[in-house]
Amino acid sequence: MLVLSALQNLLAQVLDPPSLHSAVLFTTAGQLISYAADSLRPKDEIRVVVGIAGEVWLETQGEGAEGEGGEGMVDSELGRIIVIPIVEGGSEGRGAPLMLLALNGTDSVAWEELQSKGRVLAQHLARNLSKFRDHLIAPRSPPPPTTAQR
Repeated sequence: MLVLSALQNLLAQVLDPPSLHSAVLFTTAGQLISYAADSLRPKDEIRVVVGIAGEVWLETQGEGAEGEGGEGMVDSELGRIIVIPIVEGGSEGRGAPLMLLALNGTDSVAWEELQSKGRVLAQHLARNLSKFRDHLIAPRSPPPPTTAQR
């Protein structure tokens, strides 16, 4: 069973306010699972981070995308955002990610710091979440039934 308070505590460990102020765990479909942020961040801002990070991740999956292990980075009006897939076996893992991790910080945070903290946290989360893979990966929808001609 996933314990959301434990996830939130784990996400909070990478924060370094005010520069690195938000860590967000969400599904590939954009559903917010858990987040940790400094007290000045409203939940609406976290939802915007999820939306931006989801778009960045989708762009890294497109044809010709050159992101390392599906990671994506963007400078936005909310600051720097990096999105890292939570994949079994680390960034070299194959298959659909279990979830996505986004870190959000100010322009004063180096991309390398966001990337290194994000990768370490993603690897830790992958080890713990992999036992829930069957429940976390959404099954493909069956094709809609066709109507018989009369």
